[in-house]
Amino acid sequence: MESSRADFGAQRSVRPLTAGIVILIIVFGLLNNYQSVVLNSVVASYHLVGGAQGIMSSMINIGSIAAYFSAPALQGRLKKTSMLVIACVLLVASFFLLGQTRLFTGMIIASIIAGVGFGWMDTNCNAVMVDIHPEKSASYLGALHGGFGVGGLTAPLLITALLAMTTWHGASFVMSGIIACAGLAFLLILAFSAKGAPPAPKEKPLTREMVKAYLFRRKNALMLVAAMLYAVTQSGLIVWIVRYMTLRYNAEALGSAALSIYWICATLSRFFAPRLPVRPLRLFFVGMVLMCVFQTVGVLSGNPIVMCVMVGVVGIVSGHSVPILLSEASSGQQENSSLVASSFLVSMCFLRSITPVFMGFLADWTNVSVMMLTPAAGGALAALIAWVMLRDERREGVLVPVQ
Repeated sequence: MESSRADFGAQRSVRPLTAGIVILIIVFGLLNNYQSVVLNSVVASYHLVGGAQGIMSSMINIGSIAAYFSAPALQGRLKKTSMLVIACVLLVASFFLLGQTRLFTGMIIASIIAGVGFGWMDTNCNAVMVDIHPEKSASYLGALHGGFGVGGLTAPLLITALLAMTTWHGASFVMSGIIACAGLAFLLILAFSAKGAPPAPKEKPLTREMVKAYLFRRKNALMLVAAMLYAVTQSGLIVWIVRYMTLRYNAEALGSAALSIYWICATLSRFFAPRLPVRPLRLFFVGMVLMCVFQTVGVLSGNPIVMCVMVGVVGIVSGHSVPILLSEASSGQQENSSLVASSFLVSMCFLRSITPVFMGFLADWTNVSVMMLTPAAGGALAALIAWVMLRDERREGVLVPVQ
């Protein structure tokens, strides 16, 4: 009887904490897409030209990479839920500064602070979700990343409406208020869920030996490579699709529609694909094979409508890749969830930073159609890595249950 009561109390505690994490990730998705919507306004405000037009995004990425590296160092020293609260504070401060300052250096500082907040929130939302749902991490990580997609879909609608009423500085104040409300809600949920919550797995402070042991294990290294190759497929597609449709077909509006379709389909995939009775690694393998096929069909079709449809299909078959890879990598490693999440996210962030630039050079050397096959090539290589991992497991006789 006492055990049943404890289980019931734990369930009541985990459910609101899960909801609180999803609330944070939705707001994170909204704020993370803010820079894309206000880019033209930022360029005009500071009279930016050339490469300086991407300075805001670059500074955010620098802050995020710093956060991804620092999160494992804080493992076992600071609670992940505390880091989420700190991330909220940093984001409130950074967006308030974006709204307040008119100095170029102020915008750069605010962007770096925002990047740190984004990185800590991304890492710890994933890690906490694995901690509280170790047996069903694939499904819950899918819901988590689906929440990010919801925030991403909301961003252009809400921010465009705000820009019709105020400047981008005013919109920054609104974003600061939104994350402040979300952070306060999370604090209240955290206080409630602490009553009767199951103890979180104790994480050991990270050491150099632990990092080496993790990175030099064959499967872990292959998982990181697979995640990086997926980052090539995703960033190459979503960053270049509008530009590609403009240059190839003179159809900028259709390119924007294709991008929206991708996020809708990828969000649906994140909610539903992890619930299929297929183990995560095999689901990733199939998704990457199909992604390669459909991306290639779209590019070689020579038809803008076909390409638009294929972009949506790519979202369906591959949008779930990050949550299921994180679930697979975290299996049996709950004591190192911060290290697992950070290593994945920093690796993917690095590839997302260089892939669009590489594709731009490739377009100059060849043409935009060859360039747009880069995501297909990344998908093919990611599928190959997944096949190698599945083969290794068959050779070792490893039986992994479906999550």
